[in-house]
Amino acid sequence: MGRWQGEVPGISAARLIITAVRPDGLVEGRMEFDLQSFVSTFADKSDSTKNTTRGVVSGSSLVIDAALGGTYQLTLEGNRLTGVYTRGTTYRVPVMFTKS
Repeated sequence: MGRWQGEVPGISAARLIITAVRPDGLVEGRMEFDLQSFVSTFADKSDSTKNTTRGVVSGSSLVIDAALGGTYQLTLEGNRLTGVYTRGTTYRVPVMFTKS
């Protein structure tokens, strides 16, 4: 839980605001991007028309299916979430979010 700040290469600076993790592992909160001040809310499923994103915690991993497409596969390491963001078959970049 908490606020995490990072940069998604080729997209913009981003923030994860995780307010709760439900017993089933689903994340509550939102993702915020500086690009066009885009905000998506965590929900039971990812939906681009509703701007909802799905995040699931399992152990030290967090998988996020983004409202704008693509998947974040992150691992908690101390005060950092590190991993990759992939979209389609051609876009794959390293990402890191630091707890603020």
